[in-house]
Amino acid sequence: MKTQRSENPELTFPHKSVKIKIRKSENQKSRKVSEGIMQKPYLTKGMDQMKKLIALTLAAAVLLLGGCDNTANAPSDTTKEQTGGGTVSDSGSVTGGAEGSGTAAESGGGSKDLPDSSLTEEQQREYMIEHSFITEGDTSRMARVLKKAKAGEEITVGFIGGSITEGLTAGADACWAKLTYNALCEMFPDTKINYVNAGLSGTPSVLGVVRAERDLFADKSPDIVFIEFAVNDGQEQMYKECYESLVKKSLDKDNAPAVVLLFTVLKNRFSCQEHMSAVGEHYKLPMISVGNAINPMFDAGLMTWEKYSDDESHPNVWGHELVKDFIMNYINKVNEKAQSQDAPEPAPLPDKALYSTEYSGIRLLERDQMKVTKTEGFDESDNVIATFKNGWNYRDNTGASVTFTETFKTLFLVFKCNKSPNQADAEVYVDGELVKTLPSNKPGGWGNPEADLAWSGEEGEHTVEIRIAESEKAMLYGLCGIGIQ
Repeated sequence: MKTQRSENPELTFPHKSVKIKIRKSENQKSRKVSEGIMQKPYLTKGMDQMKKLIALTLAAAVLLLGGCDNTANAPSDTTKEQTGGGTVSDSGSVTGGAEGSGTAAESGGGSKDLPDSSLTEEQQREYMIEHSFITEGDTSRMARVLKKAKAGEEITVGFIGGSITEGLTAGADACWAKLTYNALCEMFPDTKINYVNAGLSGTPSVLGVVRAERDLFADKSPDIVFIEFAVNDGQEQMYKECYESLVKKSLDKDNAPAVVLLFTVLKNRFSCQEHMSAVGEHYKLPMISVGNAINPMFDAGLMTWEKYSDDESHPNVWGHELVKDFIMNYINKVNEKAQSQDAPEPAPLPDKALYSTEYSGIRLLERDQMKVTKTEGFDESDNVIATFKNGWNYRDNTGASVTFTETFKTLFLVFKCNKSPNQADAEVYVDGELVKTLPSNKPGGWGNPEADLAWSGEEGEHTVEIRIAESEKAMLYGLCGIGIQ
């Protein structure tokens, strides 16, 4: 951490009631050591005398410290760097302190607050659970849901995210979302609890906000919404705006659901926790960090990544169970308070966005919902991608187009992307004008769905043509649908 030089610098020794101040005089003829330790003027002649003074001062401090009892104020290894609610990082953010003080700013959840190497496995788990908890935020919404469940009223729990939420590698029944649902069912055995898992592998919050109405809110109105996109999103502005738009879309629902943010992390410690936690702070939401919990364990040599995951990103069965414990730690904290108090009214939301909520009104339209006026060269398909069964496929090199008319001010294109020169580009024409060319050949593509912003402008009825760009090689394109608002 860079520090600025003070006019009255202090030498401070931690855990001791000793401070040494060196005060400047105008003519540099005297120096005084204060703070009740010693006072004696020193006559100086130039820089040599000043150096001698500093050396004498430091020597006196060392002698004084050497005679003090070092055990009374020194922290034990177990509590080292945990006092005071956290450790200040070089960026000024608080990292990995006590309950509720985990960093909301540090990408990937790295921490200088390391656990003691002598902790038992049970203590290590308790450490991770405690440090996963960033903040409970405003508890009014969650408290109302938990009181509702306690009273035996039906509730719905919804989850949206990427492959970690979907349960890739561990399985749908062993993922953190299903395990959290199971734990809630055990907590409220006499209550009907519905489960909605809208996790979708390889997808960021850009597609998340487009498909949320279909996948998360269409059949049921979740009382609790968990959002997990920290390792699927990027750092660009569009991700920040779509993530916040998804949060706002969820909070704005008529039933005022409780929204919980979960930040996962990759083996290389990449995570979008920094900008996502800023959204959480803005809306006073509960936040839970996997990186804050497990990275200090790696740094202390108490655990390896391989215990948590079998690849570079996805928790294994043990890892998903651990994440569930992180979630339930927060829920238990709120439940203890909720059952002894009246259900509070939801707190008002901020008047202004942090990044933008421009896309909170986006909704997905698939083939049978679109006002299509003309198609050429595209074949209707019920299996563009496993999760998008109502679109079009193009397999040729002669060109093709789909034309439709809708009322909107913002247009997203949802399509299948792959890393292949055979994947075609789509030219987007709005009211006869070419506004964007969107490639479906992308470096990270693997047959996954993608949503890209195609146009934004004046709201009204617009005619759109999606036309395959001319190419000698590109002959494949899968159009899943559009997102409009």
